Amino acid sequence: MLKTNAIFHRKVTELETQPCVIEAIQLMNQKEYGEFSKRLLSDQSFIADKKEFMYTDSSGQTHGLLALNAESGDGILIDSSGYDYARYVSFMPNIKAYIDQQISQVADQIFEEAAENTSNGSWIVYFEEIAEEHGLNVTVNNGIGTLILNELQSRDGMAEISLEEDCLDMTLYLDYCKNINPSELEQNMGM
Repeated sequence: MLKTNAIFHRKVTELETQPCVIEAIQLMNQKEYGEFSKRLLSDQSFIADKKEFMYTDSSGQTHGLLALNAESGDGILIDSSGYDYARYVSFMPNIKAYIDQQISQVADQIFEEAAENTSNGSWIVYFEEIAEEHGLNVTVNNGIGTLILNELQSRDGMAEISLEEDCLDMTLYLDYCKNINPSELEQNMGM
């Protein structure tokens, strides 16, 4: 049996969708998401803290904050239009699988680039680079940076990683580095 959640409208002649960009993600547990989804018109501190991520650009594309139920996978895309409550919303069933897939692909590419190019295991990738190469807006506080950090931490070849003000600072295990400097190997082996 395939189960999901949906919003049904009666006698719709066509589905009107509009282009949107998820600029920030607020991960929630089942209880938090349930409480939020029942009080969409109440002011929320997580919306107030992320107002700059919610707007409509000159081409009509909506940029929003995704309130994401980490357990069920459902989400609510929010454009607060400068308010502290969810002024405009779109229900997005099972969006977590899509988000996880996109984050995993970006993490794969970041890790592969680091493994291919580092000569000593250290690698820094700047948020600007991620935006240019992958079209993802990454900041310390938008939730997307944390998701990428968590995904990269789960990689076998990742020794250390930290989320900095404008970058991800990584150290890979030397066994995973394809362009390792021989003197680095000697130093690490105690030769």
